[in-house]
Amino acid sequence: MVGPAGAGKNAIMNEVLRQLPDLHQLPTATTRPMRDTEEQGREHLFVSEAEFQQMNVSDELIESQIVHNHLYGTPRATIERAMYDGRDLIADIEVLGATYLHHAYPQNTVLVFVQPPSVDDLIKRMSIRGESQQEIDTRLKRVEMEMQYAPQCDYLITNYQDQLKESSAILYGIVLAERSRRALQQLRIRTASMQNQAF
Repeated sequence: MVGPAGAGKNAIMNEVLRQLPDLHQLPTATTRPMRDTEEQGREHLFVSEAEFQQMNVSDELIESQIVHNHLYGTPRATIERAMYDGRDLIADIEVLGATYLHHAYPQNTVLVFVQPPSVDDLIKRMSIRGESQQEIDTRLKRVEMEMQYAPQCDYLITNYQDQLKESSAILYGIVLAERSRRALQQLRIRTASMQNQAF
């Protein structure tokens, strides 16, 4: 899931995670402080800058980015273990990181862009979330760049402030549709393999 900070990605994702117990959140690595609502290893792996740099040097991260003065990265082992086990992961990843992830695993990555109905709505949400004016100003500097990424994604959700249920239903439908598409692809592969063996 990608989109500007405050668009509601985590609220939508958490709602769908409650409905689909076999869908799991991918904890990305970050150096930013943990929020009160977060838990180590669930939303993120909260690490020091030195630990993050060591992960980078050891090639433990598929990608890493600086976002709002903090480091973020996607752990390679977690992704590849889930692919091997056939488990679905969902994550809130910033746009540049999502681009790298999609290039690394194009057949296993689905990009869902979440946007607010307007920038004014975004500012209001960040204020309600308790962010300072300085934090809001910092985040707004990235909004134009982030919004330009939407056409490169597979799906788009416009998340209105009072329509969490509707936005979550769209994401829920996307997950089910992608699982159905993947099952069909696997069926085609098995069928083609059986036909080849028949000859």
